[in-house]
Amino acid sequence: MSAVVVKVLVVLAVLILVAAAVSRMRGRRSVGPVRQRMPVFVPLVGALFVAVGGLMGLAAFTENNADGMLWPLRIASIAIALAGAAFLLMYRNFYVEPRVDEIAFRTIWGREAVIAYADITDFSVQASGGQFRLTVRGSSGPRLRLNPRLFDVSPLLRANEFRQRNGRWPLRGELHGGSGPAR
Repeated sequence: MSAVVVKVLVVLAVLILVAAAVSRMRGRRSVGPVRQRMPVFVPLVGALFVAVGGLMGLAAFTENNADGMLWPLRIASIAIALAGAAFLLMYRNFYVEPRVDEIAFRTIWGREAVIAYADITDFSVQASGGQFRLTVRGSSGPRLRLNPRLFDVSPLLRANEFRQRNGRWPLRGELHGGSGPAR
């Protein structure tokens, strides 16, 4: 079998594996009904980078490098493939789950946190370059930053409306008629 046929078969195998991994990640059901992940273009870009980096690496590492001219291509292929893997890892790790009394999330580094609405110390929305950035910080330290146009955080926004009307964040159970303090 010639070297060209082997390269084509290896490239096809890598593309099939990447496509299978992306389709499996997209079809996965989350634990809660309101858990939201990053937009679909994030794993698609990651898979594209992994495929391009793999193809570049295949071309760079299978050729003879007698004069040292392939080192930049080898380094670039590794960097592009690692960037694609980082995109896939970000998509796999990050989620937001707005609940009635709290907002649960996991960062792109995999650290999970929950901020109860009654424990919010900082709530701000900044506009920059036509994009909005929502920042929520809890009293115990966790901070969540996201674009409210990409994620449905309507329970958090309802709690903010409650705060604007009453001057304080709602306690557990106040927003959905549960047990709260007597009025």
